[in-house]
Amino acid sequence: MIFQVVLDDLTQLSGIFGFLAVIIAWIYGGITLSKYIKTRQKVLLYFFLAVIFTMSPWYPSGLGYIYWLITGEEIVYPLYVLIGIVTVPIALISWLQIYMPALHEKYKAVVTWIVICVSIAFYIYLFYFLFFASGAPVESLIGIKESAIDIDFKGLAMGYLAFSLLISTITGNDFAIASLKEKDNPVIVWKGRFLLLSFNFFAIGGIGDGFLPLTPFTLVIFRTLMMLSSTFYYIGFILPEWMKKILKLDKTK
Repeated sequence: MIFQVVLDDLTQLSGIFGFLAVIIAWIYGGITLSKYIKTRQKVLLYFFLAVIFTMSPWYPSGLGYIYWLITGEEIVYPLYVLIGIVTVPIALISWLQIYMPALHEKYKAVVTWIVICVSIAFYIYLFYFLFFASGAPVESLIGIKESAIDIDFKGLAMGYLAFSLLISTITGNDFAIASLKEKDNPVIVWKGRFLLLSFNFFAIGGIGDGFLPLTPFTLVIFRTLMMLSSTFYYIGFILPEWMKKILKLDKTK
């Protein structure tokens, strides 16, 4: 007998906007990956990994919703957790490979290894309480499902997400502000403006979506900020030709 899951309106709204946020990130990631394949510039690969995996906490909501539409069931708990959180360290470390060489080359190795060690500790915690601890999965130490497609992360899982959000927001703003200081290069200045919007929209959306009670109105607002964050992240990092034309920078060296 197949158990059919019924989703309320707020949960369905969460799934729809979660899926949109994921798809938008994948589109920008796919464009960047194609550029990397053509040019083999490592910074493009790092950006690709950062932009698609930064959104991974929203994968279970978006992809879980599509899975529910097809099967009428919810994703099993261990897979749900892994989809949502296991690639977050990849996003953070990839971003640092862009940020550190640009502004703090001297400390790149030290900072990268600190984050790697923290991430390894996080992985040990995650896999232990997900698969090996007594009574695993220990949901109270990983995350409690609020619905078929939404989860409230707990313990070190929530701690690592907060750590990643804090580090990316601080370093992202530092990177953007440094770009704004390049007054002689309007292209770099505009990149900084878009990146400043991106990192702060992501911080507001991430905090609101992850830490505050949601209503249909606030959910739409916070998920829209996430989509705008991905858009401005891509524009600020790549500054595609169509945007240069809009800003009348197409003739700028």
